[in-house]
Amino acid sequence: MAKTNADGSKSLGRGDLLAIVIGNVIGGGVMTMTGLAIGITGRSIILSYIICAIMVTIVALPQFFLSATIRMNGGFYTQAAMFGGKWFAGLYSVVFVSYFFGAATYSISFADYVLSAFPEINGKLAAFAILTVFVALNLAGVQVAAKVQYAMVIILIIALLVFAGFGFIHLEPGYFSEEQFFTGGFTGVMSAAALLSMATSGATFIINMSREAKNPKKDIPFCIIVGTIIVTLLYIGVGVAAAGVFPVKEVAGKNLSTVAAHILPMPLYVFFMVGGAVFALVTSLNACLGWLQAPIAQAAEDGWWPAIFAKRNERFGTPHFIILTIYILCSIIILSGMNIGDVANIGNTLANCVQVILCLAIITMPKKIPEIWKRSQFHINDKVYTFLCILGALVSAAFVYYECLEIQVGHIIGIFVYLAIACIYPVIRAKFHKIKINISYEEA
Repeated sequence: MAKTNADGSKSLGRGDLLAIVIGNVIGGGVMTMTGLAIGITGRSIILSYIICAIMVTIVALPQFFLSATIRMNGGFYTQAAMFGGKWFAGLYSVVFVSYFFGAATYSISFADYVLSAFPEINGKLAAFAILTVFVALNLAGVQVAAKVQYAMVIILIIALLVFAGFGFIHLEPGYFSEEQFFTGGFTGVMSAAALLSMATSGATFIINMSREAKNPKKDIPFCIIVGTIIVTLLYIGVGVAAAGVFPVKEVAGKNLSTVAAHILPMPLYVFFMVGGAVFALVTSLNACLGWLQAPIAQAAEDGWWPAIFAKRNERFGTPHFIILTIYILCSIIILSGMNIGDVANIGNTLANCVQVILCLAIITMPKKIPEIWKRSQFHINDKVYTFLCILGALVSAAFVYYECLEIQVGHIIGIFVYLAIACIYPVIRAKFHKIKINISYEEA
């Protein structure tokens, strides 16, 4: 598995990283987004998953090549600082905070499943409790969190395979009947693909754990591609089962528990709801709490946030103040009673907005570090690399467009206000505080 370092760095092996990738990608999306996507496009959700996987991979390719070239101790923030410049680094440090929505989303989704089984329990308390458990786990160090993640992901994969296998056995006759496919036309297929981007993307966030990886230039590119392939195959199996057991109208907009209750014997149903539904959420929560740390810590070291956020606990090697801040902000979101759909949509759209800019910023990589780039194990022609970056930006922009079709105008306005604040903050912060962009990458 992994070797412990005093500061928590360079301690995660390929298996640890792959478990984090799979757990991060398979989140609440597989349980909730599948039913929503079926409502948009019917049984052509299979095509939506495939299109989404292709588009997500296209967006990930520039990150694949970059992660194979250097270790980025500050993850995505290091990219923003290296290739986007000082102002963009500050902007990104603000927008990155929006990823805190993810941790809150997984906690609230967990509470929803607890309520479905135990309606007398307070939902906010359940969400707060699971957040507390995994915050404590991450405070104990990356090694502890990684070992727990590894075990949970194995159980999660088995649970999804059980659902898909029993679903195939119970497929409705005439599965490929024309009226069950393309219920929303081509736009429906693409809108469903954009919606599912939240359920299939996330592999590249492992870059934020480059500091903790033993051999990031080999293991992180491997985990990005292999993790995405594994998750896509699982999702296709789940999608076929979810859309094919009942007529589309009966499962549209519903989570997988509806189908699971019909096809699985009670012991396996309980196993699926815990090992599949619950573990899908908590593995994502655990992974999210892990990769949120490094970019904020590096931004604090450069001066964008108070220096206390860059401080690591001597015993566990973790930035405790960052983890506790995430805990406080997520608790506020949970206790506010904010709708989970709103939380997810806002966070996902903001993420893709920034991904557009990040894809364009890293175009300069061959010019910024030409010699290191030439020595990369996956070095390609500079023009091809530039094309992939532009293509990734266009795909991310397409995701933003189709996501905006599905969310309220007020939320779109809120997103633009947030981005405007992010644009202004670096100027104000630099005026009243010394900003020094430190080198946070290495070739080794």
